[in-house]
Amino acid sequence: MIKAVLIDDERPSLRELEYLLKEDGNFAVVGMFINPLEGIDQINTLQPQVVFLDIHMPQLKGIDAASQILDKCPWVDVIFVTAYDQYAIEAFELHALDYILKPVKKERFDKTLSRIIKKNNYTISPITGEKFKISCLGNFQAGWEGQAPIKWRSEKTKELFAFLLHHEGREVTKEKILEAIWPDTEVVRAIHQLHNGIYYIRKTLDKYDVDGTRIAVEGSYLLKLGEAETDVLLFKKYIQLISKGESSLEALARVEALYSGDYLEGVDWMWADLERERLLMNYIEVVLKLSQIYIQNKKFDQAEEILLKIFKKNPYLEDTTKLLLKLYKHINKRNKAISHFMGYKKILQEELGIEPEEDIQSFLEI
Repeated sequence: MIKAVLIDDERPSLRELEYLLKEDGNFAVVGMFINPLEGIDQINTLQPQVVFLDIHMPQLKGIDAASQILDKCPWVDVIFVTAYDQYAIEAFELHALDYILKPVKKERFDKTLSRIIKKNNYTISPITGEKFKISCLGNFQAGWEGQAPIKWRSEKTKELFAFLLHHEGREVTKEKILEAIWPDTEVVRAIHQLHNGIYYIRKTLDKYDVDGTRIAVEGSYLLKLGEAETDVLLFKKYIQLISKGESSLEALARVEALYSGDYLEGVDWMWADLERERLLMNYIEVVLKLSQIYIQNKKFDQAEEILLKIFKKNPYLEDTTKLLLKLYKHINKRNKAISHFMGYKKILQEELGIEPEEDIQSFLEI
C-alpha cells in the first residue's frame, strides 16, 4: 500500500480525496489535516510516500507548505489539488508530481493515481545472489552486479550522494553540505538544489530496491547503507585488521587487490582530497609490506609489479625505490636498477631540486 497524507482546509475536499483513494485500493490514508502546520509537524512521523495538498489555505499557502514538507521528507511526491490554475509553474518548480484542478474529475484523478502507482512499484531488482555495490576506489559508480550502473541526473547530484557516503553513518548539517558542494551559489538557490538532489537520490535508491539504504532527514542528513556493499568501507576494515597485527600474505594481497584506484578518482571534489591522500598512504604501507613478503617467497615478478604501481602513484618515496633497487640487485637485474635509479634521480632534481640520499645510491654499488 502507498501511504498518503491529505491536507486541505475544506473538510468536504478531504473526504472526497479519501473516498477516491480508498476506492482505488492501492493507497492507505495515514493522515488528514485541515491545518497545514499540523500536517507538516506530523510528516516525519507518518512517513508518507505522497501528499495531496491544497494551495489556498488561511494558515499557510500550499506552495510554502510543500517546500517545508520536502525539507523534512525530500522523497515525498507532492500532488496539488486546487481550484486555482495560476500556481502551476511554482508547483512544478518544486518538482510536484501533478497539479489537479477542482472540482476533481475521477478520470483525471485516476490518471494521477496510475502515475503514482507506477512510480512506486518500478524497481530495478538484482539478479539472484548479486549485490548492490558502490565503488569509490577508482571511478565512482553504484549499481547491481551484472547490470548497468546508476546514471546520475547531474554531476552535482552524483557529488551529493558521494559526499553523504563519505560521511556514512554520521549526521551532516545542511550548512556543511552547502559549503562543500555549492560554495559559490546563492544560499536560497543552493538550498533548492540540495532539496532536489536529496529527492532524486532517495527516489533512485527506491528504484534500485536496495534494502535498508536510505537518507534520514531531521535537521541534518544521514545516509545509512543497509545491504549495499562499498569497496572503500571494506578496504578500511581490512586496514584496521592489519593495524592490529593481521599481516599475512593473504590479508595484504586482499587489500592490494581491493585498491583499484585512488579514492573518488578523476573528479575535482576538494572535500575528498584529505581522505584520498590518507587512503593512498594506507595502500602504500600495505604494498611495501606485501612486496617484502613476495621477495622472501621468491615471487619476484609480483613484487616488482606492485612496487612499480606505487612508484607511479608517488615517485618521491625513498622506501619504494630502496625496495626496487634491493629487488633488482637480488635477481641480478643491474640494468633495471640503473634505469630506475636514474629516473628517480631525475624526478627529484627537476621537481624537488634535491639529490637522492647516499644510502639509496649504495644499492647500485657505483
